Amino acid sequence: MQWLMAVSLAVALLSASAQAEPASPPPGKADVRLVFDVSGSMKHNDPERLSGSALELFAGLLPSGARGGLWTFGSEVDNPLPPAAVDEAWRQQALALKPALVADQQYTDIEAAIRRAASAAPASGPRHVILLTDGMVDIPGGADKAARDAASRRRLIEELAPRLHDEGVVVDAIAFSSHVDRDLLETLARRTGGLAAVAEDPDALLRALMDVIERIFPRDQVPLARGRFPIDSTVEGFSALLFHDPEAPAPTLVAPDGQRYSVEVHPDTIRWQHQPRFDIIHVPSPDAGEWRIEGPVGPDSRVSVDSPLALRTGPLPATLYQGFETPIEARVTTPDGAALASPLALRAELRDIDGTLRQSVALAAEGDHYRGALPPPQVTGNARLVVVARNDTLVRERRQAVNVLPPIHARLAESDRRVLLRAEHPRLNVDNTQLSAALQGDSLPVVETGAASWRIDLPALDADVSVPLTVTADMTLDGRTRHVTLPVIRLNPGASTRLDGVSLDRPPGQAEALASESATADEDTAGAAGGPTSAVSAWLAGLPDEARGLWQAVPPRLRRYLHERRDDPLAWGVWGVVLLILVLGVYGWRRGRSRRRPAKREEPHV
Repeated sequence: MQWLMAVSLAVALLSASAQAEPASPPPGKADVRLVFDVSGSMKHNDPERLSGSALELFAGLLPSGARGGLWTFGSEVDNPLPPAAVDEAWRQQALALKPALVADQQYTDIEAAIRRAASAAPASGPRHVILLTDGMVDIPGGADKAARDAASRRRLIEELAPRLHDEGVVVDAIAFSSHVDRDLLETLARRTGGLAAVAEDPDALLRALMDVIERIFPRDQVPLARGRFPIDSTVEGFSALLFHDPEAPAPTLVAPDGQRYSVEVHPDTIRWQHQPRFDIIHVPSPDAGEWRIEGPVGPDSRVSVDSPLALRTGPLPATLYQGFETPIEARVTTPDGAALASPLALRAELRDIDGTLRQSVALAAEGDHYRGALPPPQVTGNARLVVVARNDTLVRERRQAVNVLPPIHARLAESDRRVLLRAEHPRLNVDNTQLSAALQGDSLPVVETGAASWRIDLPALDADVSVPLTVTADMTLDGRTRHVTLPVIRLNPGASTRLDGVSLDRPPGQAEALASESATADEDTAGAAGGPTSAVSAWLAGLPDEARGLWQAVPPRLRRYLHERRDDPLAWGVWGVVLLILVLGVYGWRRGRSRRRPAKREEPHV
C-alpha cells in the first residue's frame, strides 16, 4: 500500500496547483460528475481500492469555481454529493465519502448510473460524466438475466450514448482492471466524445486522471525534452509535473543563470512537493531562458505556463480514425491584441505516448486564425494530439490525449461463427461504405444488418488452426473515396497451428483442412491420397509467413487448374514448376532477410 499513501499525500499539492493556476475554459463553466462503481465485482477487480485514491485526486484536481458532484452505483444509484460549486468545503465533503466507495453492492447497473448522473439538475449545458468502474454490465434480473444484461448494454451503446452526445454530455471512462467490457467503455466514451483508459496501478491512474482533467481544463505548455524547457519573457509563472520511479531521488531544478534549486534548498516563493512517484514544482516570475531538470524525467512529464500570450484551439476530438484527416483550427492571443515582433509558425502533430512523431502538418494563417488538416493516422492505439506555436523567442503547446481507431469496428461473435461489424465514424453507413472480406485468399460475403452494421458468416474452420480474416473498407464521402484495411481479425487465436495468407483456392465456403501434428494415421493416409494439393498444403504450412505468402502470387487460373486436376499426372509436372518457383522465392526471401536488421513489429489493435 506504499503507492496508495504516496497518491493520497499528493492531494494537497495537486489541490494547491489546481487552485493557484487558472484553467481554460473558466472553471465556472465546467460541470464534472464523478460516478463510482461500488458493486461486489469491484472487490475482485479493484483489490487495491484505487477508487478511493481516484476520489482524493479528483477532489484535489478540480479547480475552485467548477461544479462537481458524486454518484455511487451498484444495485442502486445514490447521489451523496449533489452538484455544487467546488471549494474547500466541497472537497472536505467529497473526501468524507471514501467509506461509501466500499459498499460492495450485488449488481452493476451502469445504464441507470449514467442516466441519473447525466440528467441531474442542472440538466442543461456541457457536462462531463467520469465513470470509474470495472466495466461489467450486471443488472438485477430473474431467469432472463443474460438477456436483460445484453439489452441494457445495447441501450447504452445504441440509445443513450447518441442522446448524451446530442445533449452535450461527454462520458470519460476509467476502468480499474483489465477484466472489463472494454468494448463497452470505449464505445460509450467514443460516441460521446470522451476518453477511455484502463488503470491497474497508481501510475496509470494518475496519468488517466491527468488526461481527463487536462481535456476539461486545458492549459498551455512548453516542450520538455531531455530535461530542458524554454521560458520566455511573457511567462508569469510555470508548474512542472515530473514523473519518476519511486526509488529515484528528487530532481534538481537549474535556472538559466545556473542557480540550482532542490526540494531541500529553494526560496520560499517556490513551492516544491516531492512524492515517491512524482514532483510538482511551482515557480512564480521565472527568469527567461532555458531551464533544466537534473535527474530522471519520466514519460508524460510536463511544464504548464501562465502567460497573457496564449495558444487557443478549436474543439479537439478525443477520437481519430484511420483513413480520415483531422481538421485543426488555432489562434494565439496577445496582451491587448498587440502584434508579435516575430511571426508565429503553427503546426499540428500526432505523437505516440513516448513522444515519437507520427504525423505533422503546418497550419496556414487565415487572418488571426490558423487552419490545416492533420493527415490520416496509420497506426491505431493511444496517442497525443499536439498543436505547437513557435517563433524565434517563444513556443507554446496544447496537448490532448486521443484514441486512434479504425472507422469500422469488428468483433468476433461469442459463437465464433460470425464477425459483427459496425460503423464507428459518425458519417459512415451502408450507403457510403463498401466492405470486402477475405479468408485465406477466398472472398466471404458481407451482409448488411442495419443502417450502419454488417455481418460476416464464417465457414467451418479447423479448431487447431488459427487463420486471419482481412476486411477492407471503401468509404465515399463528399465525392472522395477512402480505402482502409481494418486490423486483422485472428480466428482461433489460441490454436496450435498459425497460418497467414495461404490458400489453395478451395471451393467457396469449404474450410481448408491441414494435418496437425496430432493427426491420426487414417487422416495422414487420406491426406496422402489427396494428390499434390495435400502435400503442398503441408509443405506450405511449415514455411515462414512471408514465404507462404508467395503462394498468393501464383495466378488464380493456374491455382484453380492445379486444384481441379490434382489427380492428373500432367498436373504433377506443373506442380514441380510451381514448387521450384516457390523454393527460389523462399531462398531469395531468406537472403534478403539475413541482410536486413529485424524491424520492430507492432501488433494491430482492434
